[in-house]
Amino acid sequence: MLSRWLYSRLKAAENALNDGRIDEAYQRLCQPDVHDHRRANKLLDELAKALLARARLHAQAGHYRDTLDDLDKLETLQRSSPDAATLRKRAVEALRRKRGDQAERNEAYGRAAEDLRAGRLESGRLAIDRVADSRRRDLLRDELDIRLERSEQLLGQAQAALEQGDVLTACRYWEEAHSRHGRSRESDALATRLVPAFRDTLETLFDEGHLDRLASTLNLVEQLRTFDPALKEHERLVSLCSRATAQLADGRYADLRDTLLRLRAARGKVAWVNEALEASAAIEQAHDRLLSSPLGLFSSAVEKSGGIVEAGLPPAAHDRVEDGAAAPPAQDAAGLRNAALLMLVDGTGSVLLVTRDVVRIGRAGGEAQVEIPVPADIQSHHADIIRDGEDYFLAAYGPASVNRKEVKRTLLRDGDRIVFGPKARMVFRKPTAKSESAVLNLSDRCRLPQDVSHVVLFKDTALLGPQASCHIRTREGQTRLVLFERAGYLYARQTSSGGRPVGPAEAVRLGATCEYGDQRVTVKRYEVRDSGRLA
Repeated sequence: MLSRWLYSRLKAAENALNDGRIDEAYQRLCQPDVHDHRRANKLLDELAKALLARARLHAQAGHYRDTLDDLDKLETLQRSSPDAATLRKRAVEALRRKRGDQAERNEAYGRAAEDLRAGRLESGRLAIDRVADSRRRDLLRDELDIRLERSEQLLGQAQAALEQGDVLTACRYWEEAHSRHGRSRESDALATRLVPAFRDTLETLFDEGHLDRLASTLNLVEQLRTFDPALKEHERLVSLCSRATAQLADGRYADLRDTLLRLRAARGKVAWVNEALEASAAIEQAHDRLLSSPLGLFSSAVEKSGGIVEAGLPPAAHDRVEDGAAAPPAQDAAGLRNAALLMLVDGTGSVLLVTRDVVRIGRAGGEAQVEIPVPADIQSHHADIIRDGEDYFLAAYGPASVNRKEVKRTLLRDGDRIVFGPKARMVFRKPTAKSESAVLNLSDRCRLPQDVSHVVLFKDTALLGPQASCHIRTREGQTRLVLFERAGYLYARQTSSGGRPVGPAEAVRLGATCEYGDQRVTVKRYEVRDSGRLA
């Protein structure tokens, strides 16, 4: 006999089903203890028909999630059918298409929003038109209109300043409009008018010798410089002026004259450059007269005799350099001219120091004589790295790429990734603007003989220490060294983290292990058999 409790449940399910309350009927009939009863089976068949009919209505309305919910209920009731399976397949495919369309709409919105954030206003305008969601499209258009309105205000102020002849103020307004609100057709049009006037202003500042204003003016208009590659030449002029200032402060008058000649070659005959050249020539002439005086003759005799030993001063002190002035080095001092030196740093590894302005790179064991013999499948003389002042150029004779772009000749910049042939990889670094030296960091597969993983393209000075600005990065210790060349020999001096000298400089001896603070350094001549000439 049917229990009163089960009877009441079936009666309630029947009433709910007759009243169209399908979900309530499902909740009462989905229990396992109901399925085996004859009267319950009849109700379950009627409920299955109602669920399938409602699923079809949901599908017609495009509510595919509700369709799948009703079909899942049929599976739970064990009343699935071929019609239900067909409907499920159609709903799944439609839902997948709907999700793909939604993803495309989101992607279109994301592209438009990114263009606006990046200041690409014209690209953003086109991307906004492709946004299907009207609400999102209106929000983006409002943001675009605000940016354009504020940009037009600043560009109008820039236009007025340019008409009044105040080029620098016009550039500042343009720069603010471009950097804060983005690039538009109007800003590009004004830039084409600003660039010639700005270039004339820079040339006037240089010709009149207002170098501090020239440098500060260039720094103010970073965005405008991208519109005219010729403005890079003014950056080079500022760099040369900074170098000349440092050479003047250090008393390096021969180097100063070379830099001034570069300035004259770049800008022609400028009055203050010619005056500085005349002054540097006068200093060199005075230096020659001093050398021909009795003092100069006496200093020559001192050099030939090995120096004067003052009372109480040990002979070893003659190998030291006080305040950067070169002293006669010992016979076993590390000579830099036309030589390659192997530097072994405890805890760091092997470093090759090369001083030539043209450094040849080729296959280890090849017929060509090279400075960097790479153990890789490349040509015998594959490429050159050429130093021109503070710039380094790569000249390739075989397959080469820089930052995944094939090149034959290119200017190298800090961080450039170089690949020769299929697998010879290295990274060019110029870690500090205070030194003209650069570094090649070789990949593990390209290590040179004697486990050399770094090549220092040495020019005048190089830094050794744990800081990122050092040419030779040490893994252990905190000591910082400056390596420098005097009279063709290598010297080392310990410095503080701020760059101040700590103690005297000393000539680096070949084969000797020297201790500088917590660093141990050994320097040898670099000689490799069957791998090209290095020394």
